[in-house]
Amino acid sequence: MKKRLIGIEITAHSIRMAIFSNDKEHPNQFKTLERTINENNGDGDNDINTNIKQLIAEMLGSRPGFADRFCATLPNADGFVRQLNFPFNDPRKIYAATKMELAAELPCDISQHIVATTKPLASEDGFTITAATATSQSIAKALQPFEDAVPLHVLGLSPFAEACGLQSWFDNGIMINIHANQLIISLLQQGIVINFEHCGTINRNKNDMDHTELANLIKCKTALLCHGARLEQQPLCLIGDGISANLKKSLSQLGLKLAELEVLDENQKKIDPAYLPLCARALAAGRETINFRSGPFTLKSEWTTLKKHLYAGGSLLLIALIIISATTIRTYRHKNRISENYRHQISQIFRQTLPEAKVIVDIPRQLQAALQQLKETSQLVGLDKSTSALSVLRTLSLHTPTDLKIDIKKFSYEPQTLILDGVTNSFDSVNRLAEELRKAIIFSEVRIADAKMGIDGHQVTFRLQLAIGQQGGQQ
Repeated sequence: MKKRLIGIEITAHSIRMAIFSNDKEHPNQFKTLERTINENNGDGDNDINTNIKQLIAEMLGSRPGFADRFCATLPNADGFVRQLNFPFNDPRKIYAATKMELAAELPCDISQHIVATTKPLASEDGFTITAATATSQSIAKALQPFEDAVPLHVLGLSPFAEACGLQSWFDNGIMINIHANQLIISLLQQGIVINFEHCGTINRNKNDMDHTELANLIKCKTALLCHGARLEQQPLCLIGDGISANLKKSLSQLGLKLAELEVLDENQKKIDPAYLPLCARALAAGRETINFRSGPFTLKSEWTTLKKHLYAGGSLLLIALIIISATTIRTYRHKNRISENYRHQISQIFRQTLPEAKVIVDIPRQLQAALQQLKETSQLVGLDKSTSALSVLRTLSLHTPTDLKIDIKKFSYEPQTLILDGVTNSFDSVNRLAEELRKAIIFSEVRIADAKMGIDGHQVTFRLQLAIGQQGGQQ
């Protein structure tokens, strides 16, 4: 949802509005609107409020959205404004201490006043704030036209709201706000109101003498403000519906420098000075400034709407957590059931394989130990494919021709060598025995080391040397 910042002013006869959308295609541009309130449409306040609500929806193009933020200002100041210094900048401590400081400093009881402050700024003495008070009656009266029409987020105070909103265009100088028959002159430094004077109601007649007198009054007041702040004459920024070409001319003739604000509307045209206070309030709606919507005047409708969204979001989150938890539990139980089945099958296989094992502790380790023991036993008895003594003896027996008469006298076994000493009836028998043994895979070489006929001429004594390997060899 697109966020809009809206400065709004509701008078007895009209509604004026400045809408700041800050689209990427049109940055820092405003849309200004004005509608007349039809007071003859009904007989009571309910009809007027309904008319106001309809006009605002028409001006916005729809009902106020949840992301829209509205700002208005108190029409008249019936409270007090003071600058206070504190050695800390904690907002809660400052708010609590501000009431006590104002109660001790002001000449009247402020128990029926609402207190609002600016954000603390670092100074030589610690932290400085500007504190403002307004009576509950004036705040309630200012909020009455907005009831059931728009959720007014910021009820500010002139000139602080205007200075906060226009600081991007004008941050050092004197702001002249002539609006709704009121004249407020403010000295700004770095976008902060250093000092100001509320000059009260002014005469709005449109003749040259009135403009000359007003220009002289402005020159006198601005000179006093600059002198009090030990500054030279500052440029003037003119805003409000009381600004006219004749007044600008009179001020220029008095040697005062006028600052021109490049605030553009949606048609790339400069905003009329009458709408500049509304444009400033629109931007102040999205910034931190003095706001009397606190305490009993906190915006409850927004909180109610926000609570509905929070409840809906919380419900969706709870449902999601329940679904995730149920799925996790179901998956865990399914995997646990599969694991139990596998464990049962492994136990059955273990008992079938090792029926003599009476205690089951760790099936994989027990199977590995039994397998290792079986390997060692097979090597001892020559059942494996190794070159153990029994395996070599079995191979020797299998490859000895059965029709030969051979008597083995000595069987000398080493891991890589076998020496056979024996007696047979002829040299041919020795050659046949050697040839057959060469066919055995485990003998890589078979060599007749010695063969000789006995004294009697009937027996041949021989010696064979066999190299033990994985492939048969040649003599």
